Amino acid sequence: MGDVAWHSVDPAPIVLLHGTEPLLAQRALERIRRILRERDPETAVHELGGEGAATSLAQVASPSLFGEPRLVIVRDLQSAPEALVREIDAYRAHPEDDVILVLVHRGGQRGKKLLDALRAAGVPRVACDPIKRPADKQAFVTAEFSRADRRIRPEAAAALVDAFGGDLSELAAVSRQLIEDTTPEQGSGRPDPVGIEEVRSVTAGRVESTAFAVADAAISGRDAQALVLLQQASLAGVDPVPLVAAVARKVRDLAKVSAPGADARRLGMPDWMLRNLLKEARAWDDRSLARALEAVARADHEVKGAGRDPRWSVQRMVTEICRARARRP
Repeated sequence: MGDVAWHSVDPAPIVLLHGTEPLLAQRALERIRRILRERDPETAVHELGGEGAATSLAQVASPSLFGEPRLVIVRDLQSAPEALVREIDAYRAHPEDDVILVLVHRGGQRGKKLLDALRAAGVPRVACDPIKRPADKQAFVTAEFSRADRRIRPEAAAALVDAFGGDLSELAAVSRQLIEDTTPEQGSGRPDPVGIEEVRSVTAGRVESTAFAVADAAISGRDAQALVLLQQASLAGVDPVPLVAAVARKVRDLAKVSAPGADARRLGMPDWMLRNLLKEARAWDDRSLARALEAVARADHEVKGAGRDPRWSVQRMVTEICRARARRP
């Protein structure tokens, strides 16, 4: 069967969750468990290899007199006893009909022979690798809301990633808090999708959120608003370095989508983000973009030690970006 996504994996006789990001493995496991319990609330759950858990696959996977469904989990296959690894290797050829065996391997070379055999046998593999691309982090946020039967607008998911995307666990925790804060009491009807205003209520004061607000205003040519936001950031003690980094990212993204044949997949951004940037790019040309990039590069150099007043350097950068847009022929 090959690789499947963590947010869409379905139960199978054997499922491999492979990678170093434990939160994705946990989410995939929770999905499998939820589906099995929806099919049969009496599904028994067993764990192998951990302290106090069964040590033999035969103990929990042998044919049952009553044929009840069972979910068997090996959480740390990479450090499992050799006897258990041999059992799993033998079991994979003849899995039981009423057993779902989930193997969690957290990376490394140990157990590679078994992993290769599982892949050759077509066992579904969920890649639980660290998420790096913003688009993938936004997909993670959307999946977190879907798990709670809620929806979040694309621009709101992007704002959450901008503010909390550096740590996947924190991103998940903030998503959960936002879901709880915006879910009405029972009987109040289905809630609306979470929008940018609700996200701003939980991201207020975050360096990334403030910085991207400044960047959006500058790129749109709203110089008065950009300078007000910048002043607010300064009063809140936001460091100039991440401010410049956020503006630089926005300007670079604008330059990328302005290139001929810009494609969302190749640029690593969702379709809606590409559409928004393309709309903004109509107000820019090569010359104005070059001026904006030059302003960003100079500010980056100055706030990292080459300038006397980092805050003045950031203010000048924002002003020059607004002027570059306004002066576009």
